Amino acid sequence: MSLAGQCYYRTCRTRPGRGVARATVATLRRLGMFRAFKLPLDALALPHSAARSLMTLWSRIHWMGGDGMMPPEQMLALYRLAASWPGDGDIVELGAWTGLTTCYLAAAAKARGSGHVYAVDTFAGTMEGSQNYAAVARYGGSTWATFRKRVRTAGLADRITALVGDTAEQASAYPGRPIRLLFIDADHSYGGVRRDYHAWLPHVAPGGLIAFHDYAMPEAGVRRFVDELVERQESCEATPGRVHENIFAVARRLSDVSLPPHDAETREEAHEAILC
Repeated sequence: MSLAGQCYYRTCRTRPGRGVARATVATLRRLGMFRAFKLPLDALALPHSAARSLMTLWSRIHWMGGDGMMPPEQMLALYRLAASWPGDGDIVELGAWTGLTTCYLAAAAKARGSGHVYAVDTFAGTMEGSQNYAAVARYGGSTWATFRKRVRTAGLADRITALVGDTAEQASAYPGRPIRLLFIDADHSYGGVRRDYHAWLPHVAPGGLIAFHDYAMPEAGVRRFVDELVERQESCEATPGRVHENIFAVARRLSDVSLPPHDAETREEAHEAILC
């Protein structure tokens, strides 16, 4: 990582430094500069604790990530979702691959000061229907070593626990608290998404989020399942909805558990912050 990059991250971890950086970036963009170089600059718009935690993460692992599967702008959208949605509980990620999004989710939990991340994967390649994802061959058939190295490098090993095995089967052995955010990004077939959703839904707290990745992929079954889920409106509501072109999130219904008015307002404010 370049010296300039480290200086940028160090400066933006402080409130005064972030304020100066935001003003400078805004001025330069009005002049037509840095409009294409978005991610490290757009993070300046996050609340201070969330921005500071993210800058700390980037000072340890590069924001591009390298074969992290998820493009940087989508990771920022997921991070904003994990950092801003109210409520208490843990985070579960189904489909961890090499641990990049895992680290983003753990950094978001750290910014909030609470929450543990459980990464569920076989680490032998995500199943796509009946076949393993072919890219796992680049890691000798398992991404486990790369996952562990990335988590340690990020300095987040104390906030991350790996549950090794089939994503749906691991639900019965889940050791954490009620889930504040469930991120489904494993088997992208319609049957795979459906199986993961129903296996983990009982662990999701009322008002907790279920976020689905690859919603925009027409060849995957994600969009079909999510659209049917939203149409049925049984256990979830389409809030906050599409937080990125490729990420759709729903909230588990509160059932007979009512939110005080101020908590309902907090959820609405969080929804607006997510979509910014």
